[in-house]
Amino acid sequence: MKQNTNVGNLGRMREEMERRLVVMRYSDSAARHYRQVFGWIEGFLNGYGETSYTKEFGRRFIAEYRLQANHVPSLFKCARTVVRRMDEILEGKLFTLCLREREIECPLHFAELQSKYLDHLAKQGYRDSTITSRKLYSGRLFAWLPESVSSIETLTAPDLYNVFVKHEWPSVGYTTARGLLTFVYESGMTKTDLSVCVPKPPRMRALPSVYSGDEVSRLLSAVDRSTSLGRRDYAFLVIAANLGLRSSDIVNLSFSDIDYTAKTIEVVQAKTNRPLTLVLNGDVEDAIADYIKHGRPQSPSDKIFLNSQAPFGQLTAGSGYIIVHKYMELAGIEALGRKRGPQALRQSYATALVAKGVPYSVVKEALGHEDPESAKHYVRVDIKRLRPCAINVPKPIGAFAVLLGDLEGVM
Repeated sequence: MKQNTNVGNLGRMREEMERRLVVMRYSDSAARHYRQVFGWIEGFLNGYGETSYTKEFGRRFIAEYRLQANHVPSLFKCARTVVRRMDEILEGKLFTLCLREREIECPLHFAELQSKYLDHLAKQGYRDSTITSRKLYSGRLFAWLPESVSSIETLTAPDLYNVFVKHEWPSVGYTTARGLLTFVYESGMTKTDLSVCVPKPPRMRALPSVYSGDEVSRLLSAVDRSTSLGRRDYAFLVIAANLGLRSSDIVNLSFSDIDYTAKTIEVVQAKTNRPLTLVLNGDVEDAIADYIKHGRPQSPSDKIFLNSQAPFGQLTAGSGYIIVHKYMELAGIEALGRKRGPQALRQSYATALVAKGVPYSVVKEALGHEDPESAKHYVRVDIKRLRPCAINVPKPIGAFAVLLGDLEGVM
């Protein structure tokens, strides 16, 4: 009997990966992430009609990772690790440990300046996690400057150029350098604004995960509003779908944030620490009132959204994903490569506004964005508005025409 040679190596590699995860006692969460990324790689290969993994396909998967809508940005590092592990399995090697490099410390003669910059960020309301990240990359920038740069006043554009050419920088590193140099210029420490010398590498953004109005209606209809849990979840979903609030801001809603007389909701956004005022429409008001009166547990907490079981603590931002995912499953809504959390409802809301012709400036304010260009991101999935912008494909000529077999283009 002739053996099928088109089986591929993915099945064997999956079994070996599972065996190593058990033997090396990987945590449940790490193993779950490995399996998730492995599934993405398998789907990536299937898209090319391949059943066997190669190192080349692994590199291609990483190169195209951020272009895939279903890939979680926070798992990018995990994806690189999984590809490295698959390469090791392919070559019959043991998993090699990648020890974290010793952290690069800020030189003493720049320590005071770095401290002033971090204090400035704190006064601007930046989150602790952001300040920690800026401390890391500002320290690296100072450490990698030539020894001839003894103070910020002697820093030149060529010095910066050498740093960015010799060392690999993530996007947050460039952002940190740009912010730091802007700070020292505006503080009068340098006569030239050297922030313009920081490179701005292009960054591909994945398309927004957008659900149609019909799909959002099906999502809301899937909620059983006769139960306390259903009333809470419905109120959460209506706010996310009708106002575009982030999950972190919904779960932080307090009774004092809602002005029933002025019909507004006023919050300080957890992500940006900036105030945001939204209109309290009828659907949102009714859903919140129904939950508070007939579904919310008795609690001294000033937070509106609480856990459904004792001790009735405040919902976490992560609960939002569980809620949205649950009712998408119940409604039978297929993801089709789209995300399935509160962020998808926020993006659907923004895209619907753009599709209705709402000015970008208004969409920006409605979402609480700082970047004036941010709302334009959502027009990328508005086919009706993009179609008039399409240009005609020119007729092939010369060598390209020969390649396509277009004799008229050659003559």
